[in-house]
Amino acid sequence: MGKKAALARINAAAEAYGKDPHRLERELKKLIKAGQESGDALLIGEAYRRIAILNNDLGKRDEALANALKAVAMLEGTDEYDLIANAYIMLGSGYFSNENFQMALVNYDKAYQIIRKHRIQGISRIYAMNNIAICYQMMGDFRMGILLLSECLEQVKTYTPDNRTGIAVHTVNLADCYTELGEYQKAEETLSTIAEWIDGVKFKALVCDYYLRRAILAYQLGKAEEGGALTDTALGVVDEATDVYALYEDLRGVTHILVRGGDLARAKRIVDLMSGFAEKNEHTMDQLTAYRTLADYYRVIGEYARAADYYEKLDALYDKRLTELKSIQLNIHNKIRGADAEIQKLNRKIRESEELVSLEPLTKLLNRTALLRVASDFIECAVKRDERVGAIFIDIDFFKECNDTYGHAKGDEIIKEVARACREEETENVRFARYGGDEFFGIAHGLKDAEVAEVARRICARVRALDIPNEKNPNGHRVTLSVGVVNVVMTERTNTIIDIANYADKAVYHAKNTGKNAIYLLDYARRDEEDKDAVFVKIDF
Repeated sequence: MGKKAALARINAAAEAYGKDPHRLERELKKLIKAGQESGDALLIGEAYRRIAILNNDLGKRDEALANALKAVAMLEGTDEYDLIANAYIMLGSGYFSNENFQMALVNYDKAYQIIRKHRIQGISRIYAMNNIAICYQMMGDFRMGILLLSECLEQVKTYTPDNRTGIAVHTVNLADCYTELGEYQKAEETLSTIAEWIDGVKFKALVCDYYLRRAILAYQLGKAEEGGALTDTALGVVDEATDVYALYEDLRGVTHILVRGGDLARAKRIVDLMSGFAEKNEHTMDQLTAYRTLADYYRVIGEYARAADYYEKLDALYDKRLTELKSIQLNIHNKIRGADAEIQKLNRKIRESEELVSLEPLTKLLNRTALLRVASDFIECAVKRDERVGAIFIDIDFFKECNDTYGHAKGDEIIKEVARACREEETENVRFARYGGDEFFGIAHGLKDAEVAEVARRICARVRALDIPNEKNPNGHRVTLSVGVVNVVMTERTNTIIDIANYADKAVYHAKNTGKNAIYLLDYARRDEEDKDAVFVKIDF
C-alpha cells in the first residue's frame, strides 16, 4: 500500500471516531493488524504514531513513548521522510512528557535534520524547530531558543499566515526567552506585535497566558498600573481556559510580584484560583507550583500557621517528587525494552508477509516485482565487492503444444516441477523467479562462469530425470528445457537487470535456434566478436 492509501485509511478512522479517542485507538490497532498481515510498514508506523498522539493527549505518558518508539522503527524503513520526521517529533514529545529533556532534544533534532536534508517545508518544520527551542529553553540556552523561535515565526507567516494560534504560541515563547535574559523591553515589543488580534484566538489558556506575560513585563519595567490592568484582563479570561495547568508558573510569577508590591487584593484572587487548581490536579509538579504560591502568600500576609501547613505539604511533595523521578526513569527503561521486543516481533511478521507477497502463487518462486528488488540488491552487492552478476534464462520447450495435448492442469504440474528444480538451487547468492508463462529467470552474484553454468546444468538434469511425457517434443518426447546463461562484469554501461537479462535472452534464443533441449553460456569476454557461434559455449548435461 502506498502513502496515499495508508493515510486515507487512517484519516478515515480519525474522521469517523475523532470524538471518541478510545474507539479511535481500537480502530487504529485494527489497522496495525491489517498492516502486519500485508507487510505494510508504512500503515503500521503511521497508525502507531497516531496512537502515541492519543496517548499523550490522554496523559498516558508511558504508552505514548512506547508507541512513538514503534512508529519510528516501522517508518524508518520507508522513504516517506515527512512521516519519519513526524514520528521522531512524536518520540521527542514522548520523552519530553516523561521529563527526559535531553532525549527529547536528540529526537527533535533528528527530525529537524531529516526535514532539512529533504527540504521539507510547512508544519513539520515548524513543529520541529519550536520543540527544539522549548528544550533549549528548559535547559537554559535562551539565545538558541530565540534563534529557532524567530525562524518558526517566519515559517508560520510564510506557509500558514492564517494560523493565529501558531503565531501566538511562537510569539509568547519568544518573548519568554527575552524575559529570561532580562531583555524586558524586547520581550514587551515582541508581545505587542499580536496585541490587535490575540483576543480572537480560540485557545483561551493561550490568551490568558499572553496577558500574564505582559503583566509580568509591565511590572518589571516599572509600569505597575498597566501591570494591574493586564492582570485583571488575564483573570477575566482564565475561567474560559480549559488547560489552566499550563498557566501555573505565570500565575505564580504574577502573585509573587503582587505580594512583593503590596497588591494583596489581586494576589488573593490568584491564590483562590491556585487553591482550587491544587485540589483538582494530582500531578506533583503542578501541585508544587500551586502550594509554593500559597505558602509564600500566607507567609507574606502574616498567616504563618497556614503558610507552615503549605510548607509542610511542599516537603512531602518534594519527597514524592524524588520517588517519581526514579520511577519515571525506570518506566522509560521498561517501556523501551518492551517496545524493542514488540518492534522485533513486528519486523519478523513484516518480513514473513513480504516473503509471502513476493512469491508467485503457483511456483512459490519470486514474482517479477520481487525479482527486481532482489536483482537490485545483488547488483549493488556485486559492485561493492567487484563481483560478477550471473543470469539464467529458462524456457520450457514446446510448452504450448504440451498444453494443447494434455490440458492446462498438466501444464501447471510441469511448471511446478521445473520451479521445484529451480528452488533446490536457491541460496543467499542465487534466487529464481517465474518470469512469465513458461519462462523462469535466475539471478546470482559472486559466482564464476562455470559455477553459474553448473546451476543451470543441475536444473536441466533434474527435469530430464523426471521423464515427464510431451509427445509433441521431438527431443525424446519428454519435457526438456532451453537455457541461456551469462555472467556479467558490472560497468557503467552494464549495471541494471535489463542489461543482464538481455545477454541471457540472447543465450536462450541461441539454444532454441540450435534445436532446443540445450544450455548455452554467452562468453561475456567475447560478446562483441563477429563470429556469433564462437560467443556461445554449449554446456553438456
